[in-house]
Amino acid sequence: MGDKIRYSCESGFVLEGHSILTCIVSPGSGAQWDFPSPFCRAEGACGGTLRGTAGSITSPGFPAEYDNNLDCTWSILSEPGDTIALVFNDFLLEDKYDFLEISGTEAPSIW
Repeated sequence: MGDKIRYSCESGFVLEGHSILTCIVSPGSGAQWDFPSPFCRAEGACGGTLRGTAGSITSPGFPAEYDNNLDCTWSILSEPGDTIALVFNDFLLEDKYDFLEISGTEAPSIW
C-alpha cells in the first residue's frame, strides 16, 4: 500500500492517462491502483485524452481535410463536481458520414 509507479513514453509518443499511479486499499478486493493503467499513443494520432483546465481538439491535419473512415474518440477528464464547457469555433460535418456524440453522466447527445 502506498507504493507508486511512474509511466512515461518514448519520443514521438504521448502518454494517455495519469503518469503516476498509487497502490490503494480497495474495500472487498484488497489492493488496487488509484487510476487505470495509462498507455502511449503516437503524436498526431486521432483521438486522445484531455485533462486540466483547458484544451483544444482539432481534426487530424487541420485545416486540411482528414482521411476517410477515421474514428476519433476523445476523453475529457475532470474532477467530481467540475463543469466541462465545450465551445465550437469552427465545425462542419459531412452528411451521412460524420457525426459527433457527446456522452457523460447524462444521456448522450448525437449531432
